[in-house]
Amino acid sequence: MKSQWQTHLWPSKLSFVLLLTNSFLVTACGGGGTAAMPAASKSVSISIMPSSATLAEGRSLSFVASVTGATDTTVLWSVQEGVTGGSVSSSGGYTASNSPGTYHVIATSSADPTATAAAVVKVEAPSGAFALVGNMTTARAEHTATLLGNGKVLIAGGSGQGFAPLGSAELYDPSTRTFSSTGGMVTPRYYHSATLLADGRVLIAGGTRDVNAGYSVLTAEVYDPSTGTFASTGNLNLVGGSVFAFTGPVTALLPDGRVFVAGANNPEIYDPQSGTFTLVGPYVGPVPILVSTVTLLTNGNVLITGCITMCTAGVTEVFNAQTGALTVTGPMPGGAWSDESTATSLTDGRILFVSSDDSADIANAEVYDPAAGSFASIGHANYPHEFSPAARLADGTVLITGGQLPGGNGSTSAEVFFPASGTFQLASPMTVGRHAHGATLLSDGTVLITGGYNGWPDPTNSAEIYMSAPK
Repeated sequence: MKSQWQTHLWPSKLSFVLLLTNSFLVTACGGGGTAAMPAASKSVSISIMPSSATLAEGRSLSFVASVTGATDTTVLWSVQEGVTGGSVSSSGGYTASNSPGTYHVIATSSADPTATAAAVVKVEAPSGAFALVGNMTTARAEHTATLLGNGKVLIAGGSGQGFAPLGSAELYDPSTRTFSSTGGMVTPRYYHSATLLADGRVLIAGGTRDVNAGYSVLTAEVYDPSTGTFASTGNLNLVGGSVFAFTGPVTALLPDGRVFVAGANNPEIYDPQSGTFTLVGPYVGPVPILVSTVTLLTNGNVLITGCITMCTAGVTEVFNAQTGALTVTGPMPGGAWSDESTATSLTDGRILFVSSDDSADIANAEVYDPAAGSFASIGHANYPHEFSPAARLADGTVLITGGQLPGGNGSTSAEVFFPASGTFQLASPMTVGRHAHGATLLSDGTVLITGGYNGWPDPTNSAEIYMSAPK
């Protein structure tokens, strides 16, 4: 059975054959010329650019249609799924649906309604969205959250109700989005540091038992994921001084597998093979130092930032891992040496610092260039971020979440720093306001947000994940 197209085509083919035959007969009979042959009609075709796209809910994108085979190149736009799939203007401007799914934007030729083309649009949840996951087994703040080699996250210690130091630990499983208890720490502590060792174990060092009374913890212990247990290791040196981690790390894994530890009076090195701490240094500047951040540089050296004398002056030094010597670098012009700053390694080797030493101030931002040994201010974030962790995402951008609001409550604010432009862009807010919480980049590119203070001084056991960066 012939199609409608074939049925319409047969008469024209027959006429063309008869015309050729008559032309041949006239020429053969000396009719004196060749009859003009009609030009074959072109079929109309359409293409759309882009042919496929992925958008967040409610986001917009312009499509362009190209028409060939017709003088009239205009098209009529539509969405195959109707209003459920979003909307499209007469000029091809598409606005995504508020429901995730796969939809089709259609362009139809005005000259030939049978000629169409479709672009496939995948609509996802809003970029930068947060989603709650299972609650932790224990409400905690000022804890550590370390990504293990098996993809799980070790959450250890922290401050519980009434500033009680916690000795409990738990594991987050990304495959089930649930938490489960693991072996308890040898010593309850918060404001401590956690370092993933080269062999997959985790070094827990320093911290405090009472932030108000200043009861420093000079012990250290190691968590073994294969057994789910903690075991004591060598103690920190009294001369080195206490080790506190506020929002930034105060330890760094060196290329040779040892761990640099920034004590208040003297830095030290932990050797996983012997399980001992050895003093190095000393610092070049005045001590004691309230260490803010410790960051491993691409050349294997370590950048230390902190402050002295009630944080009225900054300290910025570099530890040479080869010689064991420390030298002054900087200084920092933007005041990011305060005890609530974060330090994040960027993919180009620079270090981003975001600081806010007052919950009413907008956070200052600056970057350190290891090649030049200098800092440069780059403006401000959009919100205050006191006691806010930062996490570098898989695409090289940096997520900064939460912060302490006046009165001690936690903020839901979240934003992303884009190194290419040096700017901060707002993300969707967190589901729970918090500060002094954890932020851990997971193997799948999402970020796990754990605990913190929602309403100070009581911590929360809630947790959530951050999906992706703003587009």
